[in-house]
Amino acid sequence: MKKRYPPWYVYFIFLTILYSCEKEYSYEGSRISSGYLVKDAFNNCSLATVSGNFRVFKNISDSNFLTVQVHVSRPGNYTVQSGLVNGYSFTASGLFSDTGTVLLRLPAQGKPIIAGTDVFNIFYDSTTCQALVTIEDTISNIVITTNPDHFPLTDKSYWCYDDLSYPGDSIVRKLTGQTIQNNIPHQDIDEYISFFPAANTQYYRKSASDYFRYSSVSMFTSALNYSPSIFDDLNFLKEDITTGQSWFSDTYSGRTSLDAKVVSLRYNFRCVDADAVVLINGKTFIKVYKIQMIPEIAPAGFSFTPT
Repeated sequence: MKKRYPPWYVYFIFLTILYSCEKEYSYEGSRISSGYLVKDAFNNCSLATVSGNFRVFKNISDSNFLTVQVHVSRPGNYTVQSGLVNGYSFTASGLFSDTGTVLLRLPAQGKPIIAGTDVFNIFYDSTTCQALVTIEDTISNIVITTNPDHFPLTDKSYWCYDDLSYPGDSIVRKLTGQTIQNNIPHQDIDEYISFFPAANTQYYRKSASDYFRYSSVSMFTSALNYSPSIFDDLNFLKEDITTGQSWFSDTYSGRTSLDAKVVSLRYNFRCVDADAVVLINGKTFIKVYKIQMIPEIAPAGFSFTPT
């Protein structure tokens, strides 16, 4: 018996339907939702609530968020967000799977800078409404500086550090002049203990956004000591860095003073916090950089490891 097959146009119709269904499914998966922010007569976000305590220079946590009411007219992907105000903002994104009115949580991001009441414009689809957030002032006696540099090298600049070996006394560093090191001008900084003013001159310079200290490269680790000593500029600090940013010094190789083996050395610098608040002797310092320095060594033929 000879088999009978459907006409060719039946296959064509079936493939067309299948292709159309697949296109529709793909389209639905990437559809952008539509709707509006529910607001009152004063353009405030209706039922907007602020959760968590917002304090000056305190890091935002999971407990800091804004809740707004959204009416969804068409399901799909969404982004509801505010602009950046006073160092922080609110945003949420995801998928609305159904229509109707929902309460949406917008987590906060950033860190408040100034105390007071902040007015946020919240955006969704083509609508905008406002929400108010109050920032509490929790710090006092803030040190105000006019020089934006994190390591000032202007004439007569000086620093005082607590001396851990002699509590109650200080280690003083004072800029005293300029000399040439490694064929480049450097600022001379004398370091001395307050009760024993014997000068110990150090050499610093700034190039663009980078700070350098000219010294024996092995002086910052007890793991090795080069013989003869190797001197160079170490890039110990940068301006305009972000939390988590890192960089390496140059790599140095030489024979050590103990066993005359050739060992390579480099330093790994990492910004632990680019916007820290530090309290020292009752004074609050803001916009502080916290820098971690890790010496790394490598005997000939081996990989670098931290000391």
